[in-house]
Amino acid sequence: MRLLRTTINAAVLLFSLSVAFPQADSLIRRMEDMEGADRIDALHNIVIDLWLNYPERAMTFGQEALTLSQGLQDSSMISKSLRLIAGVHYYKGDYDQSLEYNQRAFKIAVALKDSTLINNGYNNIGLLYYNLGSYQTALEYLLRSKAIKNKIGETYGLSTTLNNIGLVFERVLDYKQARDYFEQAYDVAISINDRDHTLYSINNIGITYMKEGNLDEALKYFRRGFRMGVEIENINWGAVAARGIGEVYMISKKQDSVQFYLENSLQASQSIGDKKGMSEVYYLLAKNALEGGDANGALEFLDKCDGWAKQIQIRQQQLDNLKLYSTIYSNLGDRDKEKEFLVKYINLRDSLFQDVVTRNLSLIPLKIKEEQDRFKLSSQQVEIQNQLITNQLFTFIIIITVPLLIVMIILLRKNDRKNKELHRNNEELRHTQKLLITSEKMASLGVLAAGVGHEINNPLNFIKNGIGALSKKLEGNEDEELQSYFRIVNEGVDRATNIVKSLSHFSRKGPRVDEKCNIHEIIENCLLILHNKIRNKVRVITNFTNLGAELRGNEGRLHQAMMNIIANAEQAIHEEGTLEITTRRKEEHMEILVEDDGEGIPEENLIKISDPFFTTKAPGEGTGLGLFITFSIIEEHNGTIEVKSNHGAGTKFIITLPL
Repeated sequence: MRLLRTTINAAVLLFSLSVAFPQADSLIRRMEDMEGADRIDALHNIVIDLWLNYPERAMTFGQEALTLSQGLQDSSMISKSLRLIAGVHYYKGDYDQSLEYNQRAFKIAVALKDSTLINNGYNNIGLLYYNLGSYQTALEYLLRSKAIKNKIGETYGLSTTLNNIGLVFERVLDYKQARDYFEQAYDVAISINDRDHTLYSINNIGITYMKEGNLDEALKYFRRGFRMGVEIENINWGAVAARGIGEVYMISKKQDSVQFYLENSLQASQSIGDKKGMSEVYYLLAKNALEGGDANGALEFLDKCDGWAKQIQIRQQQLDNLKLYSTIYSNLGDRDKEKEFLVKYINLRDSLFQDVVTRNLSLIPLKIKEEQDRFKLSSQQVEIQNQLITNQLFTFIIIITVPLLIVMIILLRKNDRKNKELHRNNEELRHTQKLLITSEKMASLGVLAAGVGHEINNPLNFIKNGIGALSKKLEGNEDEELQSYFRIVNEGVDRATNIVKSLSHFSRKGPRVDEKCNIHEIIENCLLILHNKIRNKVRVITNFTNLGAELRGNEGRLHQAMMNIIANAEQAIHEEGTLEITTRRKEEHMEILVEDDGEGIPEENLIKISDPFFTTKAPGEGTGLGLFITFSIIEEHNGTIEVKSNHGAGTKFIITLPL
């Protein structure tokens, strides 16, 4: 421990000295006699040297480079100047401005048809959408960047893109997928001997293990990252590693070690002016002080954290701070302050949510136009290619003599077959594009629906609380008519709340199948959603087991599967009928039986019901995907479905899922 402390202190001192004499000063002196492109290149290098620690100075040089580039009318240099100014805004935490400059640079890159610049644009814009909370859009841009790099065989910068993709998956809590990308980034960095990105990947892998609760693996990677940070004199990532070690010890309740590593991480971040790093350390110091019973000390640390977070506009950190403020004041017994910060937390959270919804909706026209432009370009290329083939054939006819006409006819027939195949491919492409556009619209409408459900809950809570307050105010009043009004209003609010809660289950997406799910609640939610369809038509009988109904799975996907089966049962009953749902436990499995007395399924169709696009409904009334998706969902959960049916006498679905 003594050797490690000495190493940390030496590393901090070493980097502090290097920061005190930035390379930019020598570049500025040498630049005095430069003109034209040479001066612009020097300005670009100065911006890169200054943007992390001296963003205001970097911005001045970046604007000068942009002005000179525009004067030379050099599109490539203009694009680079815009990207560097965007970088300065990024390190200042001004992500909206950074996004605007990156989009201007990207537009020029597309006009130049420069694959490297286009690739950089996708990566930078993707990272910004990640910081702005638009994770689906971020992932789309980053995956395009990765695809271009793989296509042109460009290894430089691939590690950065892979790490950025990993960050998106980490933010949506898919730590295994995130770690897969971080490990790919590590392998790429090792292959090109890029030690800075190797260290960055090591820290990211450690963070995923820590968030999964695997503290031993996390500590192993953070220690490795710290040693490497000292070795290559990268104080920034070394500070991140020290911060990670401190957080692991804080989770492990090792108070002495926590304070030591967090203070050294803070000292390192202060030495390079890393405001984001300082904000994160102060937040951890505040949490550690609170866990140690020092609420006032926690408040002092949190004030410093919040000051930096507001200065560089880290909105997620500000949100976390408001929640911690509320907890601290709760410990101090100051209820007014506790409520004040809780209200601020809710308001900021709702504001961030609304920003994400608005940003995603505004992207729909841009994405549709992008797909249309891509299809238009493809069509033009096909037309040019066809015209070229025609011209070549015409020239060949002129040059070649009559005896070769037979060969020409054969070639023309082959060309005709290729044109027909190309026409079919174009039709398939048009169909695919329509599906993509529809998918984008539906995805955004889903986000909007989730937002509306969220907003409905707030006034429902106000009504519920108001009725509670009025009821308490009128305690002792024995007016039976007035009490009946209270019961009616309460029942209405409860029903509305249950409907919104049930809808929210269907907006949950993601590959995780390890959530705690109560199959009885899932069935009840589906019946609630379908209540208006079945109430005057179907008599529902539920025979639920008393032995517990919890299992591991993806709650949203199981809702979708049960909804499809129950809806099919309702549609099979034309006039009036009975739907019986039974659950029972068999050893390590849960068995769900859904039986209706509807029209049943003909024997010849039983083997086809799990096929995609198979349907017996009239055109426009069904897609044939419902049961195909249901079978897929149950298979994802390592379960089985058995279907028994007698035509004209009803159908029984037997679903078996592991507990």
